[in-house]
Amino acid sequence: MKIAPVTERWNEGERDWSFVEDAAPGIKAWEQHEGITLPADYRAFMLSYNGGSVYPRLFKDNVPLGILPGTDQVSYVDRISSWKNVEAHWRGEIYGAGLPPGHLLIGDTPGALQILMAVSGDPAGQVCGWVHSTNTWGTDGNTELYQLADSFNGFLRQLYDDGDQSDYEDWYLPAYRNIIKEFTIG
Repeated sequence: MKIAPVTERWNEGERDWSFVEDAAPGIKAWEQHEGITLPADYRAFMLSYNGGSVYPRLFKDNVPLGILPGTDQVSYVDRISSWKNVEAHWRGEIYGAGLPPGHLLIGDTPGALQILMAVSGDPAGQVCGWVHSTNTWGTDGNTELYQLADSFNGFLRQLYDDGDQSDYEDWYLPAYRNIIKEFTIG
C-alpha cells in the first residue's frame, strides 16, 4: 500500500511529511479523558501517519442500492482523517448529535458516505459506513450503519484498484512524487 500525507494547509505549500502533526499527545489525552483505548491496529497507523491519502482506495460499501448515487456499491477512500479531525467529529463539532454514539469518524469518501470505527460496546474496532446526517442519531432516518470490516487492518486489506489501475491515475498527484511512503498492513 501507499500513503501520502494530509496536512492542514496542503494548498498553501505544506506538502511533505514534516508538516504532519504528531498524533501521539492528542491520542493519549483523548484515551485518558474518555477512558477508551483505541484498537491497536488503528492506533499504530495513526501514530505512524496521522491519517493520510491511501492507495489503493476502492472498497465495496455495502450500502443498499438507491441510498447513494451509482449502481455498483463501490466507493473510495478520499482520506483517512487526521487525529485533529477525528476528535472534532467526536466532540460533535461537525455533525452535532448525528454521529452514532461510540463511533469515531476515521475517514471519508467524496460523497455522503463516511467511514466510522466503533470504539465502545461490541464489536469495538469494527469499521462501518455511515451516510452522514446532522439529524440526531436514531431519528429521522439517521439509523443505519453498514459493516465494512471487523477491524481497521481488515478494512485496509480489502482496498483495491481495478485491473487497469485507473484509480492510481486519479489518486496520484505530481506533488506526491517524492513523499509517497510504502506501508504494509500488520
